[in-house]
Amino acid sequence: MEKKNFILLLTLLSAISFAQLSENGLPLNNLRKLESSSPETILLGYDQYNFTYDSSTKQSNCNFTVHFLLKNWNYTGCEIIRDEYIKFNNITLKAIINYQGDDEGKEAEFNCSKKKIEPIDSNYDSDEYCPYYHYYHAQFLCDYNLTGRGIPKKINITTNFTNDIYLNKTQVSFVSSSAEALEKDLVSLKYYTKKFIILENANFTTQSPNYFKIKADKLKGYDSENIYLITTVKGSPKKILCSGKRAKDNSDDEYYYFLQSKGSNNLAGANLSYALLNYTTGNNEKKMAIIDFAENSKNANGTILPPKVEYKKKSGGLSTGGICAIVIPSVLVLLGVGALVFFLSRRAVPSPPIKAIGNNTMGVVASSEAVVHQ
Repeated sequence: MEKKNFILLLTLLSAISFAQLSENGLPLNNLRKLESSSPETILLGYDQYNFTYDSSTKQSNCNFTVHFLLKNWNYTGCEIIRDEYIKFNNITLKAIINYQGDDEGKEAEFNCSKKKIEPIDSNYDSDEYCPYYHYYHAQFLCDYNLTGRGIPKKINITTNFTNDIYLNKTQVSFVSSSAEALEKDLVSLKYYTKKFIILENANFTTQSPNYFKIKADKLKGYDSENIYLITTVKGSPKKILCSGKRAKDNSDDEYYYFLQSKGSNNLAGANLSYALLNYTTGNNEKKMAIIDFAENSKNANGTILPPKVEYKKKSGGLSTGGICAIVIPSVLVLLGVGALVFFLSRRAVPSPPIKAIGNNTMGVVASSEAVVHQ
């Protein structure tokens, strides 16, 4: 019985040791856990900033367009476009405006109303007249009356979309890094998007802090050497020059769309989920592609990992990792030896025979009395 208990204890100690050592190899990034059927409302970005002034009425106004991606909303194309089926509510965006000649920012609220809702040309379920599209593109026109306030020098959107904005009672679930980059200064926006496409089932094939390559479902007619990825790196807006082309993958002889960055860039920590790709030349000018990472892949969160931190041995001593590598196994060995001693000591040890000892009590008492009398 003691032997079985000892083997069980050693097995338990080995399992604990393996679990502790294996934990160091776990990935640090949390994957995006969303079911494929879960509806998502994604803020993509902004474009078409415009300032107008009417000299006859002395009225001034500024406006821009805000873009949302509606994914898995489970409506047919007919239902989502026709107002009698779905009423899209107006939204209000808060902003800070810096006017020319005044560096102090002033608070403002832009009123936004639905401009257009349309399905994005992508996969869809059913071949019926009104199919269920997986993706819809929603545009809202936002404007603000500037009469008597001056000409904006800088506009910064401050609304927390994931807390405050709902479209048709559906809360905004994600803000793309492109939106975070573009909302820093709407006045400088020169974009005008005619069409959006989806770069579906994207996966990193290569990534490092200064380079990445992405493989996604094939796109015909979108090969280009001048694509700008709009994102943020450590909170600062960044445009990354990329190239994209349709090519065959030697691993399965299937065609895919490959997107890769050009040159050396500081990309550590950049999140490319639903980021925008701006096509700037050729027939695809004024088109935007949206990167949608495959949800079941290890790169589902679309974040470029930071460089690995390597622990080097200090001069004159061991590194922290080396010390742990020595101490942990030593402790486990000591525990095992202690357990062995414990189980072996539990075996019954026969007691020595008890010898008959005479009663010397009287002799001791007599001796004591003699001492007292003396």
